[in-house]
Amino acid sequence: MQILIFLIILLEGFAAISGLYYYQKKPTDKAVGFFSYFLLLTFFVEALAAIPKIIYWNEPLHFLKETFLYNNFWIYNPYLIISFVIYILYFTWNISNKKIRRIINHCLILYVIICIANLLFSDVFFQSHSVITYMLGSFLLLGVIFYYYFEILLSSKILSIKREISFYISFAALLFFLTTTPILIYYNYYTTQSPEFVELSRSVLIGLNILMYSSYSFAFLSLANKKKPSTKNLKNAF
Repeated sequence: MQILIFLIILLEGFAAISGLYYYQKKPTDKAVGFFSYFLLLTFFVEALAAIPKIIYWNEPLHFLKETFLYNNFWIYNPYLIISFVIYILYFTWNISNKKIRRIINHCLILYVIICIANLLFSDVFFQSHSVITYMLGSFLLLGVIFYYYFEILLSSKILSIKREISFYISFAALLFFLTTTPILIYYNYYTTQSPEFVELSRSVLIGLNILMYSSYSFAFLSLANKKKPSTKNLKNAF
């Protein structure tokens, strides 16, 4: 299990490097560049979050068990807010309807205010993952992704969907957050009630992380040197 966790960290770093390679090949795609730097941040956050595991498996470091370093909720809770903001902004930039984009931006500001207030005025910051942050963020993100799909179906992008990097990112993200949201909601409750559920949840989360970051890397590398068809060619296809 520990080997798989470190594999995920490596895949996150590889996905970030792949994204930056894609951005180098296509510097006009600012949204992907922004997303790639976020993946790099994710890699560093996950590396820091591994500190409790390093302490646990190294007896000389056991004296750190009494410090804040022995849990990683203080790292993950602020990161979760940043993560959902970045994902939502990325797909918002791929939406052409300005009115919808304004609505999403207003919802995003409200989301950040609610999440920060929850961390400040509850004991969740050092105790557990914030269910409010994850649940509200997932619902908002899934709504943005579904609207993004709706626009694709009504536009010429549907003809070149295989060369749309945002489509591959959306598909992996959709699968990940659709699956992990109900797991996280019930995880804290079943921690003491059902060890089997906890073990299954951890296995599913590891598998989904491997799948998601592998998908990102594959999409970045496979599309980095491919050109999108011109608007003229798309019109001739109708």
